[in-house]
Amino acid sequence: MSQQPLRFLQAGDFHLERPLSGVEEVPDAWRELFLEAPYRAAARVFDAAVMEGVQFVVLTGDLLDPVLTGPRGPVFLTEQFSRLAEREIPVYWSGGTVDPPEAWPVAWPLPGNVHVFSRGRIDEFLYQRDGVPAARLIGTSRHGESPIRPGEFLADGSGLFTIAAAHGSAELSALQARGINFWALGGRHERQTPAAAPAMIHYCGSPQGRHPGETGVHGCTLVEVDEQRQVRTSFIPTDAVRWFDECLAVDKSTTADDLQARLRQRLTALRQAESGVDLLICWTVSGGGPVLGELRRDRLARDVLEQLRSEGGGARPAAWSVALRVRPNAVLPAKWYEEENLRGDFLRILREWQVNPEMPLGLETYLGPGGPESRDDLPDREQMLCEAAILGVELLGGGVEDYDSE
Repeated sequence: MSQQPLRFLQAGDFHLERPLSGVEEVPDAWRELFLEAPYRAAARVFDAAVMEGVQFVVLTGDLLDPVLTGPRGPVFLTEQFSRLAEREIPVYWSGGTVDPPEAWPVAWPLPGNVHVFSRGRIDEFLYQRDGVPAARLIGTSRHGESPIRPGEFLADGSGLFTIAAAHGSAELSALQARGINFWALGGRHERQTPAAAPAMIHYCGSPQGRHPGETGVHGCTLVEVDEQRQVRTSFIPTDAVRWFDECLAVDKSTTADDLQARLRQRLTALRQAESGVDLLICWTVSGGGPVLGELRRDRLARDVLEQLRSEGGGARPAAWSVALRVRPNAVLPAKWYEEENLRGDFLRILREWQVNPEMPLGLETYLGPGGPESRDDLPDREQMLCEAAILGVELLGGGVEDYDSE
């Protein structure tokens, strides 16, 4: 059958209940932005839907926890949905882990253009243009932490272009085998397209990075389908604040002045490349040499960070340097692990975790307010253990200049 061209927007994982986090020190001038960024980014999603003239919007879950946002969250979304209703743009909403359909407060009825997929079963909606069916949308809202069940999603018997909306993950081969034309999925905060043919499987990511682990540009996806059913996706940036994790390597020849000059150059380059958006930058200095020891043991790291902040944190859009970390690329001497002292005991215990990745680190008690929100937000296990080894060695006798750095 012939295919009417389609133009729709996919977005999800707003998490309006979560302000920006993962920063020890937030300057006064940035506090409002830390709270407002998720809302500003979400508003830009709906702005994009209007500006791009889409036919409908597909939302793939985790938009908000209405209990944690209080009235503001539902009021905000209702206003945005009403903007689309004025332009006769329907919304198809697949709930995630924080926004199951029953969580929506009855005090704020959803506008008639919003179609919410049920939890525990597959719902189907037909999008029509001028009275002619143009697309079939099937989907479900997530049930707890359960994965997507591809077998419940059925292709259209008449061949109508079908879009499946869900929150979570499943085996790609199982999704591809269902005969669905486009899988609009949520639950991943980074934009990904695990498969493009024969069916496109797409995670649009989140419209706003919320902590230092969610770096780079965030936004939503414009999806266009032509008469031959060829699907093309376009990324639309929406983030109000953008996180970066910048790493500079030093060696034995690097001086403090050299390091500061390189950092300033990189800061200038970032601001020029990312003009129009505020930046939050975490700096990492790696490698070896005397300057690394200076950064770890005296005022140099603090002075460098203060200089970066004074140069980038003024007029908006601004670039605030969140932190400056030091990471020696060091291989500890094997003999240290055999010493009969506190340092040797410490390294032998740490090595047990390093060589046995199944051993739990027991970090769950540190999750929550003021720290990482989930296990996924924690740094890489190997990285944490390496930094723990370096810190322990320095405290127990032996700094970065007591062994060779690679």
